[in-house]
Amino acid sequence: MATQTLAEAQKLINNKIVAGVVQDVITTNPAWNVIPWSSYTGQAVLVNRENALGDAQHLAVGGTITAKAASTSVQVPYTAVTTIGDAEMNGLVQAQSSSAGVDQIAIEISSKAKSVGRLLQTGIATGSGASPNLHSLHSLCDATQYTSTSAGRALSFALLDELLDLVKAKDGEVDYMMLPGRTLRAYRALIRALGGVNETIAFDMGNGRMRNVDVYNNIPMFQNDYLSVAETANGAALTGGALTSVWAGCWDDGSEKIGQAMIHPEGVAVGFNIENVGASETKDNSIWRVKSYSNFVNFNRKGLARLTSINN
Repeated sequence: MATQTLAEAQKLINNKIVAGVVQDVITTNPAWNVIPWSSYTGQAVLVNRENALGDAQHLAVGGTITAKAASTSVQVPYTAVTTIGDAEMNGLVQAQSSSAGVDQIAIEISSKAKSVGRLLQTGIATGSGASPNLHSLHSLCDATQYTSTSAGRALSFALLDELLDLVKAKDGEVDYMMLPGRTLRAYRALIRALGGVNETIAFDMGNGRMRNVDVYNNIPMFQNDYLSVAETANGAALTGGALTSVWAGCWDDGSEKIGQAMIHPEGVAVGFNIENVGASETKDNSIWRVKSYSNFVNFNRKGLARLTSINN
């Protein structure tokens, strides 16, 4: 008599299904957890930046004061943009899922929220700044805040020092550095070549979790794999080449005068909102909308700097 087959036996066996969905769509960017958020009223945040100082002079005894020029400033507006997606669920699918103890719509909303978050992080790295796209490190960094030009160069300590020298918004204090994974590996190779071990610090991610982060000059170096590794020379374009940039900057401290932050309209929750739109008019579907009214901004030109043309 032939033995029972696995194909026949499986008709009577229920396999174990692990609850929930394993998150496997992952891009490294721990800095996302520590970016500050700032609210605003009205239609925009209007930032007045120094353009020219009122003049002054040294004056001899009995001399005439000629330093009469007034200061001038430049006003820069920042406003939120919409990042949005709908989670739609058929009534029968939801009913059958619920009968088995699975909240299918919750899974879809969670997935949609993750996509919104990933799109925001992509925007921070490579957004054009032209509506409806987010501002980015690339679009916000002032041309005067770039390191010396090069067609392509390897990472070095001297270049990192040049980058840090450009960040002046907090009197030279730098809050972070940000770079792709391949460039962080190049930095570690520089350390090992000196016979040392790369230093790390236990960094508070703000959610009760500590994370080890590489440091240079005691400044945390955040790996951000949303950053382009296909830049052209001197950061002219984010595509068409094989180069990348290292960024250094300051987080804004709430004064809206120091550095980078995410902004959102006052009265809207930080991050994203989930809205029950209701039933579809033409289908047996319920619709839940996941959206974020936000943008990435740089309040101070001297709070962000860029080291371009890195080829390793």
